[in-house]
Amino acid sequence: MKVAGDPRKITVSQSNFAKAIGVTTGRVSQLIKEGVVVRDDKDARGGVFLLESARNYDRLKGVTTQGDGENSLDLMEEKARHERVKRELAELKLAKAEARVYDARTVEMVMTEMLSNLRTQLLGLPSKMAPQLEGKEKGEIYGIMTGEIEDKLSELSEYTPELFTNEEIEEEVAADEAAD
Repeated sequence: MKVAGDPRKITVSQSNFAKAIGVTTGRVSQLIKEGVVVRDDKDARGGVFLLESARNYDRLKGVTTQGDGENSLDLMEEKARHERVKRELAELKLAKAEARVYDARTVEMVMTEMLSNLRTQLLGLPSKMAPQLEGKEKGEIYGIMTGEIEDKLSELSEYTPELFTNEEIEEEVAADEAAD
């Protein structure tokens, strides 16, 4: 093909440009929206400037990187990292909605409340048990105390996921996050 005019003015169809750079026509449409591929406004069929668009696409692909050596920035690699992070955040959001994971602050608040209640109950044992244990033998005291402590500890094993989805706790966590 012989070019008689300005090579910077050569236009091709979006589908031919897609074939030339090895992508789909849908990807070319995305690249047009991103400003990488440049359309010829005078072309009624939606042609794109071949030379300028190819140069821009090469830059996008990392053929021309910013910096040099180990510190160079590859745009496609950075976009891939960004998309990976977005995907991971979406997966976490879904897992949270399905109650498979919980916010760290929620877990902290629930555990603090549970352990605080246990502490209060254990500290109350001497005053509760003293009258019952008065005059008992050492072995009997040991059995009664062990049973009472095991009862208190068994309450901790009664964990249910609903504890972490309690609306009051979620409101407190939201208030704490707003304060930060």
